[in-house]
Order: sequence, then C-alpha cells, then structure tokens
Amino acid sequence: MIQSLKTIKNRIRSIENTKKVTSAMELISVAKLNRIEKPLQSLRPYVASLGNIMYNLISDFSGAKHAFLEKKLASDKICLCVITSDSGLCGAYNNNIIRLSEEFIRLRGKEKIILVCLGRKGFNYFRRQGIEIANTYLGANGRYSDNLCLQINERLKDLFVSGEVAQVFIAYTHFKTALAYKPLVEKFLNLERLGQAKRDYIVEPDINTILEGIIPKYLHMKLKLMILESFTVEHSARTIAMKSATDNAKDLLEGLVLLRNKTRQANITQEILEIISSSEALKG
Repeated sequence: MIQSLKTIKNRIRSIENTKKVTSAMELISVAKLNRIEKPLQSLRPYVASLGNIMYNLISDFSGAKHAFLEKKLASDKICLCVITSDSGLCGAYNNNIIRLSEEFIRLRGKEKIILVCLGRKGFNYFRRQGIEIANTYLGANGRYSDNLCLQINERLKDLFVSGEVAQVFIAYTHFKTALAYKPLVEKFLNLERLGQAKRDYIVEPDINTILEGIIPKYLHMKLKLMILESFTVEHSARTIAMKSATDNAKDLLEGLVLLRNKTRQANITQEILEIISSSEALKG
C-alpha cells in the first residue's frame, strides 16, 4: 500500500506539471491567435476587391498580355506550395493539409510535381516520399513576415516564368471560425480569364501597363492572405488542442486525488486494525 500511495503521488505531481505546461501553451496560442486574426479579417475584403478588378480587366481586355496569364505549354510539371506548421501539438491541422496535398499529388503523378514547402511538418513528411522539393522555408513558427512572403512569391513566379513548371498551386488551410477550418488547394498561376465581364473601363496609359502594376500586387496579397489563413488556423487548432489537454489533465487529477484519499484511508484503517489486534494479543 505504501508503494502504491507513493506511485499515485508521483503521478499526481507529473500530471500537475503537464497541466501547467498545456495551460501556458493555451494562453500563448490565444494571444497569437488574437494578434493574427485581426489583420486576416482586414485583408480579406481588400484581396477580394483587388481580385475582382484584376479579373474584370483581364476578361474584358482579351488582347491584354502578361507573363502570368498564359499557361507554360513547354512543361508538364506542376508546382505545389504546401503550407504547414513548424511544430506539432495542433490537432489534425497538419494531417489534414498533408492528406489533401497527397491526394492532389496522386491524381497528377508524383513525377510531375515540384514542391515548395513552408513549414517543417510538410517538409519532413514529403522529403521521405521521393518528391522533388525546390525550396523549403522553415522557422516561421506561425509568425507572418512580409519578407518571407516576398521570398516565396518570387520563387513561385520564377518557377512559372522560367517555364520550369506549367502551373502553380497552393495548399493551405482556410480559416472560418476558431472551431471550423478547411484545407484547400487553389491555383495561383497561371491566371485565367473568366469570360467577358461586360464592364466599361477607361485605362490610362494602356491595359498592359495597368496589368504590370496590378497583377504582381494581387499575387503578393493573395499569397499573404493564404499564409495568414494557415497561420491563424494553426494557432486556433493549437489553442483547442491545449485546452483539451488541460481539461483532460484536470479530469485525471480529480480521479487520482480521490484514489489517493481512498488509499490513505485504507492505510489508516489497516494500521488501526493492527494496533487493536496487537493490543488484544497482549491482553491474552
């Protein structure tokens, strides 16, 4: 019984320490989530409006030319940029986006895929799958950086413009609410005309000059939005996972404290019985 009581106390101490860690990680994730969610919500309408203007322009002016409008027929390769986290403890967040990326790769054939990985989890998984990885960006840890976004954006555009790949897709996770998110694969390049928008635009000095300014801006903002979406989901998923771990630790502690008290009572009862038995034996 004494050894059993000691074991229970050690388990209680271990779980209490774990609960402190998970509770602290939950608070940190909540702070990171609150900090990143606001710029995400502000950026969404801007990107949507910029995208509407750009697609209307390239659809109305069918003669407009730009390097990002035409599919590169000389290559049958496809670039897939996969956005995951650098660390774990965020529930099914990484598994969901990796599974969707795997399905995308399976349908097109891994020999035709070139990967660009943002996040250690995706990189560690796909480097064991025998798929070509052009670039890897590690160490962001859920912190958005314009410099990082610019580096990835330039690399994706270089792969496309050089003709090394015919198309570019991005696998990211769309943030709906703190409890709801959805992994998606969206086309990044080439940009496709959506038909005639039938709007009257006056462009100065000419449509090609306008597109030279608006298309790179749109691509940068679009990629920024996708990265912010993914990082927001990462912090949200980790908040939920750590809260669940903390709640489970509390439940375990309650059960162990009850078991410890019962064990103590049993020990005390046993000692009393031994005292009484000894006393009765002495009385003869």
